[in-house]
Amino acid sequence: MNWLLSLIFDTSSFAHGFLVYSVIISFGIGLGRKKIFGLSLGATCVLFVGLIVGYAGVKVDPAMMAFFRNFGLVLFVFFIGLQVGPSFFATFKSSGFELTGLMMLAVGLSLLITISLYFLFSNSISLPEILGIMFGAVTSTPGLGATQEAL
Repeated sequence: MNWLLSLIFDTSSFAHGFLVYSVIISFGIGLGRKKIFGLSLGATCVLFVGLIVGYAGVKVDPAMMAFFRNFGLVLFVFFIGLQVGPSFFATFKSSGFELTGLMMLAVGLSLLITISLYFLFSNSISLPEILGIMFGAVTSTPGLGATQEAL
């Protein structure tokens, strides 16, 4: 019986963090599949359940939160690769040079705009804020993670 109580209430244990995240994800996915007036929230409901549980005061050890965050990012990138991987090489073979040039143009322009905005507003916006704006605008999670690690 002690193991069950420590699993539920010992916020410093890995098993507690795993249980909390498992319950949030399972409940969020289950609730996200329910249709209300013909609409469902899908996987977004996991976010809302997590916000509600956090607001309710459920705690997880911060060191374990970092592990789960990184592990979730790895799983996300892996499954996106599984989904997109087969069509990637076919697209790259047919129009790879054009898409690579377009990508390099987009990255170059976003860097140029970010550097310009930083020097233009350097007295009111800090470097971490402007980098957060840049990587948020181009929705680059790895870029944001690398920036956080560097700063």
